[in-house]
Amino acid sequence: MRLSILLFLPFLLDFTPVMAQANTLPLLPSSAARNYRNLPVAKLNLAYRQQLNGQFEEALLTYNSALAWQADWIPALTGRAALYQRLGRHAEADRDRAIAERQDPYATAFFMAKGRHALLPFLALYPQEWYQKEYGFNTTEDPLSPPSTPQAYYTYQYFSIQNTEVTAPAVAALQHKVLQDVPASRRALLDLPRDYNTSVVDMLSGNLAMLEHDYDKAVAHYNNALLTNTVHWPELYYNRGLGNILLHNYMNGCADLSKSADAGFTPAQVMFQSLCNF
Repeated sequence: MRLSILLFLPFLLDFTPVMAQANTLPLLPSSAARNYRNLPVAKLNLAYRQQLNGQFEEALLTYNSALAWQADWIPALTGRAALYQRLGRHAEADRDRAIAERQDPYATAFFMAKGRHALLPFLALYPQEWYQKEYGFNTTEDPLSPPSTPQAYYTYQYFSIQNTEVTAPAVAALQHKVLQDVPASRRALLDLPRDYNTSVVDMLSGNLAMLEHDYDKAVAHYNNALLTNTVHWPELYYNRGLGNILLHNYMNGCADLSKSADAGFTPAQVMFQSLCNF
């Protein structure tokens, strides 16, 4: 176990986006709303599609057009930074990234998290209240002083369950996924007890889909988790909100983050301020 933790820690603690990993472009379908707070989110989807088609100069013009609406708009800045990096225009990429980071480092890291495991530190691993009720976890954290960032909360959640026998398969699923052993990750989920809460399983499956950058699949899993047992876990709304925002569905994504934040979930409060306060 100790060896697996040591292997896992570099991925767990290093959430700084790596520009060289930003070349993989997941297909992002357009959301129903073309604008969010008068910002042209549809242009972001157009720019992604243009890049997938090899139309890099056209995509650059599309990002420029989006940024003409608001010069410090982080989703467009980070998208253009990744494109500049892909085109070998490193100075311009660094400039856009620096502007975005000055605006909000959390939002910048989130939008640039296109590496193999870069989204993991932003995700809630499990519904804290349910796990504590079901398994009686005794955490060392002061409940009056919750971790103040998504990354700190993720680390706290991980170390709360990594030595607990009943949750070992769930932890193993994430470890295997980070280490790029997808079959082993799926087998670990199958090793969960038959009577394991199906909403928790869907939440775990949604997290794995997020790591594969299959945001549609992730949101579908989170929807199932919410509907199957009519649960209202703030961690679940938080994760679904992040998935929707990565699909450029800001209306639903920010509504989910707001609901989670209103429930007192600290990472949602941070990310709502970072991702929805344009």
